[in-house]
Amino acid sequence: MTTPTGDNNSVDLNRFNGVFFEECAENLAEMEQILISLGDREPDHEQMNAIFRAAHSIKGGAGIFGFQDMTVVTHVMESLLDRLRNHEITFVPVMIDLFLEAGDAIAMQLAWHREGKAVDQEAIDRVRAKLQQAIEAGGGAASEPAAVAEQGAPPQEEALLPRRCRLAFTPDPEIFARGIRMESIISELEELAEPGEFDCTAQLAELPDLPDVDPERCITRWDFTLLTRASRDQLLDVFMFVADEEQLAIEEEPVDRRSTPAEPAPDATPVPPPGRRAYDNSETAPGAFGRRGGEAESSIRVNVTKVDQLVNQVGELLITQAMLSQIAVGLDPILHQTLQRGLAQLERNTRDLQGSVMSIRLVPISIVFNRFPRLVRELAAKLGKQVEFKTVGESTELDRGLIEKIADPLGHLVRNALDHGLETPDRRAACGKNQTGTLQLSASQVGGRIVIDVIDDGAGLNRDRILAKALECGIPCSEAMSDEEVWQLIFAAGFSTASEVTDLSGRGVGMDVVIKNVQAIGGRVQIASEAGRGARFTISLPLTLAILEGLSVAVGEEKFIIPLNVVIESLQPSAEQLKSVNGREVVQVRGEYLPILKLHRIFNLEAEVTEPQRGILVLVEADGERGAILVDALLDEQQVVVKSIETNYRRVEGSAGATILGDGRVALILDLPELFSMHKKL
Repeated sequence: MTTPTGDNNSVDLNRFNGVFFEECAENLAEMEQILISLGDREPDHEQMNAIFRAAHSIKGGAGIFGFQDMTVVTHVMESLLDRLRNHEITFVPVMIDLFLEAGDAIAMQLAWHREGKAVDQEAIDRVRAKLQQAIEAGGGAASEPAAVAEQGAPPQEEALLPRRCRLAFTPDPEIFARGIRMESIISELEELAEPGEFDCTAQLAELPDLPDVDPERCITRWDFTLLTRASRDQLLDVFMFVADEEQLAIEEEPVDRRSTPAEPAPDATPVPPPGRRAYDNSETAPGAFGRRGGEAESSIRVNVTKVDQLVNQVGELLITQAMLSQIAVGLDPILHQTLQRGLAQLERNTRDLQGSVMSIRLVPISIVFNRFPRLVRELAAKLGKQVEFKTVGESTELDRGLIEKIADPLGHLVRNALDHGLETPDRRAACGKNQTGTLQLSASQVGGRIVIDVIDDGAGLNRDRILAKALECGIPCSEAMSDEEVWQLIFAAGFSTASEVTDLSGRGVGMDVVIKNVQAIGGRVQIASEAGRGARFTISLPLTLAILEGLSVAVGEEKFIIPLNVVIESLQPSAEQLKSVNGREVVQVRGEYLPILKLHRIFNLEAEVTEPQRGILVLVEADGERGAILVDALLDEQQVVVKSIETNYRRVEGSAGATILGDGRVALILDLPELFSMHKKL
């Protein structure tokens, strides 16, 4: 195996590599998404152009930033796509897999430059050879314009006519400092020109005194003249990462190849002087200049580390604000009226700032969902199954910190649904089902949590088989267990119902990883299944791991935070409301009997109040389960900054983290589902 080479010697170039890496990853994702959506259909005109633009942008950016190895596959891929969109080569469905394979090769090269991961050069060469073979195999299939028109495709005569183009490029002075190389731009333009029909000249716009010369400051204007069949968009794409609209002027003059004029026509519009625009907005494709302009003016790229730093700083500001408010409680409000007003304003501003910062951390879950169409397509083909993949709620926003952590558990659930859940077409037909199974990923926000469902219409879970396998593996179980309890057995380490070990299943790893990873980020997994109808795996996650709204309560000398989104109400019960059922205390509220969770017993604390009628009950609901938490007193409703107690201390059962209160003390944030489980074990 050999590793790719790229000229990364320039320090200035390295400063901007991250921009290219992000753009390249986005283009690869867009290209894959379009290809997967096609199935076996031929892409339409818009889709073909979008795939071509993605490949061309990757090639152009790689050339500009010095990653020459990444232009090898993209160049051949771009040539094949160009011939396809000009109807010079006939599309065949196998090309979709070829383009996906090419995308994998480019992604491999990107990972090398970005993270230093190994590259299989043989795979790169193999993909390039396949692309070249596709070009050569279809090279004689060029369609005449009339034949193309008969097929309903847009006529190509005008785009294929040679034109003499003159480009005047006046770069901004900082172009070299940004790592842009003019030789790459010149090389790309020359590729678009007819052989021997390219000319390039440079002119000095200004000549500073020798002591003032800065080698990184561009003082040159560039004029290019070429005879080309390339479209205007293709010319603009060369400058995608380089120029603003006002920095580039383009003139186009049709040319009759039978009598190509050596000089421009007398009435040709002269090339404008530097800084002056020579075209109107109607001629400029939206987004043609990707470095700035359009949407780029309203958004910027920010390193996620900086966002995390900002969130941490806002969290510390919240703690400081809470401390100041705590101190102010003991001050005379009459004597310190101005201070009280200032602190109230500080609290409002801090809350607004917190909301703005948290919105920066939220990203659409489509970032995760978009990874699965190709996985489903390839696994379904491998398993001989027909699957329709659907996604719902892709715009649901999730904390950026959770995105990568939830991708792996979802991947296991999707593979499990394909391998164990959905049946083969023959079996589905025998059961009276549509031969094509359905697998759906859906996301929604419910209160302060994100709910993600993985749903299939397959065979469902087999209760008897799971119980038998659990007994075989030595996992405690019984026939008296409810369906919900039986379904949870599949999350045990080493559990698998697969009859044979394959590269997809049978080793007893996967589902235990799902439950561990989801629980590690404060989530829960629930299962619902119906034999012959399918299964639903539901993952419930906190909206954010950084800051939450909480209710501060006291139990003895300790303070706890109950997440506000699980609180229903609070009350002081009367003796008539308190009952005992199967030896456990419950409280009757509007005809419903709720278990009483005594925090002093669960956490083994000294408490002032041990009898419910003398304390306060906080009614809560989490994951469909209700209860009443006994506390000594309600203290305050406040925003708290979530800190990892495991990182700073150790795992504390029943807690979802900790926070620092205004008086400097540490308070545990309660994990309600875990508390319910601990209460049942007492």
